[in-house]
Amino acid sequence: MKIRCPLCGREIDPADRACRSGCPMSKGCTLVCCPGCGYSFPMPESKVVNFVKGLFRKGSRE
Repeated sequence: MKIRCPLCGREIDPADRACRSGCPMSKGCTLVCCPGCGYSFPMPESKVVNFVKGLFRKGSRE
C-alpha cells in the first residue's frame, strides 16, 4: 500500500516514511515525511483501527 502526500501528490512507500535523523520526535513518531516536498502529515489509520476506536468512543450513537 502506498501513501499519497496531500501537498504534492507523490506516492510514498510506508517503509520510507521516516523523518530526518535530527528530529527529536523521530522515535515513536506517527508522522509521514514526504521525501519530495518535505511536508509532514499524520499516518492514515486503517479501517479496522477506526472501527475498533468507534466501538469504544464515549457517548451513545442514538
